[in-house]
Amino acid sequence: MPNSGKFIVFEGLDGCGKTTQLEFLRERLASMCRPARVRKVFITREPSDSVPGLICRGISKKTIFVNRETEALLFAADRCEHLQNEVLPQLGRGNHVLCDRYYFSNFAYQSPETPMDTLLQYNAAPMELLRADMTIFIDVPPEECERRRAAERATEEKWDNVERAKGIREQYMAAFERLRETETVLVVNGMGDPKDIFESCWVKLNRMLLSEEDYR
Repeated sequence: MPNSGKFIVFEGLDGCGKTTQLEFLRERLASMCRPARVRKVFITREPSDSVPGLICRGISKKTIFVNRETEALLFAADRCEHLQNEVLPQLGRGNHVLCDRYYFSNFAYQSPETPMDTLLQYNAAPMELLRADMTIFIDVPPEECERRRAAERATEEKWDNVERAKGIREQYMAAFERLRETETVLVVNGMGDPKDIFESCWVKLNRMLLSEEDYR
């Protein structure tokens, strides 16, 4: 898309701090783009507010129960709705889009119950439509993520389990390795002061992805 904005995705285990880092990036990009008043910064998330997305949230909160194949298909269906209704229109206007989760979450959270080859088939349409300009994975040990979640949440979600989280992290790494030829992934150590983590990430983003054109 001519003059398209950048599509940057944040991934990681629940409790890793990715939403905090996304907000830091939103603030920095918005301040950089504001003088020109051409590009804006749009933030979004998956599951989205689409019909399949709302069902996916119920699955995560353990208020809706479906079989594993239906679950994987619903997350992919939400992605298609999300792209067409929110992400692609914003990019087409020249705006930057920061997204909290995308298809790597599908590959990590729905594996190994659903084979990776099957998940790739389910996500063939969104992967053809749009790949992230960069995926930022905030890497925090599962034990630390559990400690943070326990301090923040009143109720447990479907994947709030250390052993399960260890498997999810392994699936993330396996997916990054498998798609290394077609995806740009930045793995960031998420331990430490959140602002220090962001500044380190910002330097790498400017070296690897962003340019003066992106601030116009």
